[in-house]
Amino acid sequence: MEHKINRYIKGHMMTMMIAVLTGFLILFLGEFLLYRKIMVLNQMVSEGLIQIKEVTNPSPLPTVAMMKK
Repeated sequence: MEHKINRYIKGHMMTMMIAVLTGFLILFLGEFLLYRKIMVLNQMVSEGLIQIKEVTNPSPLPTVAMMKK
């Protein structure tokens, strides 16, 4: 009985290792893609906040001072 269990475990060890490594690879790729999406979203929010700031605080317009002679 113990011999059959050992043979079963040895026979399926490579399959389980491949399954575990594939799972880690999929998790890594998911985290990487999520990180990229978050960076794009942060950039969009930052640009939006800069545009809102520019609209609410308009820069002063140049004026022409007239000098008396």
